[in-house]
Amino acid sequence: MSDGPISTSNDLGTERPGIDPLNVLDGAIDHARLREFRAHVFRSVHEIERLRDWLATPMARGIKRGLVLWSLGRHAEAAPLLEEHRDNAAVAICLARSYAALGRTDDALKVLAARKTDPLQASSALHALERAGRRDEFQKVLGECEKVLPETERFYFQGRLREFDGDAVGAIACYDEALARDDAHPDALFRLALNVDLRGEDEEARELYERSLMHPPVNVSCVINLGVLYEDIGNFRRAMQCFDLALQAQPDNARARLYRRDAAAALSMYYDEDQERREDKKNKVLRTPINDFELSVRSRNCLAKMGVFTLGDLVRKSEQELLSYKNFGETSLEEIKQILRAKGLRLGMAPEELASTSLEDAEEVVVPTEEQPDPESPDPRKRPVAELDLSVRSRRIVDLLKVKTIGDLSNKTEAELLACPNFGQTSLNEIRGKLDELGLSLRT
Repeated sequence: MSDGPISTSNDLGTERPGIDPLNVLDGAIDHARLREFRAHVFRSVHEIERLRDWLATPMARGIKRGLVLWSLGRHAEAAPLLEEHRDNAAVAICLARSYAALGRTDDALKVLAARKTDPLQASSALHALERAGRRDEFQKVLGECEKVLPETERFYFQGRLREFDGDAVGAIACYDEALARDDAHPDALFRLALNVDLRGEDEEARELYERSLMHPPVNVSCVINLGVLYEDIGNFRRAMQCFDLALQAQPDNARARLYRRDAAAALSMYYDEDQERREDKKNKVLRTPINDFELSVRSRNCLAKMGVFTLGDLVRKSEQELLSYKNFGETSLEEIKQILRAKGLRLGMAPEELASTSLEDAEEVVVPTEEQPDPESPDPRKRPVAELDLSVRSRRIVDLLKVKTIGDLSNKTEAELLACPNFGQTSLNEIRGKLDELGLSLRT
């Protein structure tokens, strides 16, 4: 969780009148009242600024002051005020989260003594241990509290445990499951976006970060990462908006300030069209799915288990890493090296070496003209597969198989789809249903 949650409502350019967040805190404080309070705080940047001004007035005192400071991420100031009301169950959760943000994990766990029976305390305890990187304790507490957690939270924390263990594929599957149950779960959205971002799946990562922006408060890291992705596609103005939002929440965030300066400079830089074309071609080659090449079943299965799905994933692996994997031998290694040589690539390429490598003469995998999707075609088989409006998980498999048209998808068998990583019966049923609506079916 971020120290500096922020509103993104100002992106719409309008202010919407609403309830004063301070009025929500009148009366007994409980979990529902605090949820409503935070929703109103992050309705707009203007609301946040108004609360900051309120903190400088004599009226800002007591538990109201503590909760406003907590909501704005000013945990060192909030904690002493919240401590005076720690007997209140809702305030205790806020206090524990402030302790966790300050690195006082043990103090947070003491406040959350009822975590084995209280789902909110269980979730807060796991967030505290997750934040501190205390993997073994995290696993222990997850085992103790798993039964009291809602299903969505359970899948989310199982994903975090898999991340602790370096299992990115397993983590992504867990976050998909969490979002299948609550498509607005902020933590699952962010962690899924971050993981697909790290795998180089920029378009999907951008979509997930943008979905996060629709459910404020959004953490600063989410907005900065989205800004970097906008910068990567040359949308520098949009990138600057993201970095500005981050700086509104954390004016001293050096990372956001550096990125904003770079984006501003890029707006006035000389545009080298030839260089841009070469970079586009290189990126297209690196995004080529491994399944596009005629690899042996053994090689393909081993690479999938290693989380290698594109040429870009593959060149980052060394020969030693590949050979250390079970059932992967010299024959498979030579098979892969031949493919990379044909593309002007090799195993174990460092990022700086890859950046300076020209792939001008590399062969491209191009969809034949006759297979290009036609959105206007009366034949549903020739229309783009995007028209099916599939879930995130199903779209990822469609991209992996390089399916462009609905007809391409209907030519796949159930066995082919189920052989893909993280593709199960739920996704298969979804695709069957979408095809059935068009009078089509998977190949038998």
